[in-house]
Amino acid sequence: MTIVYHDNPDSSKQTTTAKMSGTPEVPFGAEMRRKHFAFAPRYTPLNHGSYGTVPKSVRATHVALEAEVDAAPDPFISLDFYGRLAEQRALAARVLGAADPDEVVFVPNATTGTDTVLKNFEWQDGDTVLVYELVYGAVAHGLSWLEETRGVHVHVARPQWPLPDDELVATMVAAAREVQTTPGRRLRLAIVDSIISMPGLRVPYERLVPALQAEGAMVLVDAAHGIGHIDINLDVLRPDFLVTNLHKWFFVPRGCAALYIPRRHQPLIRTSLPTSHGFTPRRRLGVIDEDGETFTEMFSFTGSDDTTAWLCVQAAIDFRTNVCGGEAAIKAYCREVAQRSAAVVADIFGTEILDCPGSCIRDCFFANVRLPIELGTDDADSGSGSGKVSPEHAPRVVRWIKIRGERESGFYFQTWLYRGAWWWRLSGAIYVEVEDFRRGAEVLKALCERIRNGELARDPETGPLTA
Repeated sequence: MTIVYHDNPDSSKQTTTAKMSGTPEVPFGAEMRRKHFAFAPRYTPLNHGSYGTVPKSVRATHVALEAEVDAAPDPFISLDFYGRLAEQRALAARVLGAADPDEVVFVPNATTGTDTVLKNFEWQDGDTVLVYELVYGAVAHGLSWLEETRGVHVHVARPQWPLPDDELVATMVAAAREVQTTPGRRLRLAIVDSIISMPGLRVPYERLVPALQAEGAMVLVDAAHGIGHIDINLDVLRPDFLVTNLHKWFFVPRGCAALYIPRRHQPLIRTSLPTSHGFTPRRRLGVIDEDGETFTEMFSFTGSDDTTAWLCVQAAIDFRTNVCGGEAAIKAYCREVAQRSAAVVADIFGTEILDCPGSCIRDCFFANVRLPIELGTDDADSGSGSGKVSPEHAPRVVRWIKIRGERESGFYFQTWLYRGAWWWRLSGAIYVEVEDFRRGAEVLKALCERIRNGELARDPETGPLTA
């Protein structure tokens, strides 16, 4: 199969034609890590999902762009950047299944994209936003701000994961109908994920979007864990808004995210965040002002910043195609290594994987395994050597595990307390293998034993557990 990502056949510099063999240049796992990534030798990266990373080749492209802008800042930023950015946006739009590239703009991260939507709505009395309890923390804070400053109501549904997809959809639809039948309330917006961040869970967003739209809501898809992780086809899905980080799973340098706003909703988005040069005011002030620009130009320059990462989409595609063998090969390996590793880890811990029949939650690069820590019922149990820990000390437990794991063994563990149990979120990536997670599990099991023996309470870095 031959793939051409650019429409301009005359531009050899910006046109990539590659054979997708499905076979990586070197095997995925430790060998891929050594050859194509720049991790410190003592650090084993088991948490790609939080901050991502980039291959050496993409980093080289980024460094070259930074040198180019420093060599001639004015022409790079003022004359050339927008045209070059348009080419990269078109690439991202094509990967996301958006036929119209001007429905996709770049923002620094998914949080900025979501907040752009929330702060542009002209909220009215009774307007309600529907979310579930595992909505991303920054999004939850943005909604709290709306409650405090705009009087927006936030309705939180509480499906108890793991649960079958049918039950999740039914729960969210029932919540939407509850809002719509409450006097004085109107369901204005619903927010759903493609993949929930913590714990790492695939969501049947392809079903939730049309189901909630049918109940009268506009739907924003938080696909921070989207592009490069799961297949997205915007022209088929037709969400009202979607945001996805290119710097998590697609190997574009931080921070770069795509914000999808279909033309039918672009009039709702009056400004970028921050409001800057591309804004077209309805009433012009008595100052010199340029003519109004297009919707996409509003997002292209919001003030001086290093946005050279936004020009690295082609470099990421080149790596994924030429080195990794294409999207199918990447996705198959990352899903498999996460799920196989989870089985090994659960065996080492003597616990279980977060899962249930009829659910798609494990159809992704994440898996969640319960830690061997028992919850206590009161402060007397916490840190006493009883083997139990009070749930109120979860932040200290999480931080202690991160500190001790990284400093002592070169493992950074992403753990979380959810509904009465602690979970370790495993991130499958092309540069890790099952043996990495096996070694990490042995370290984490020992840390859990130390917690059960009361070491957490005696560690000065965590502070007193009774504080």
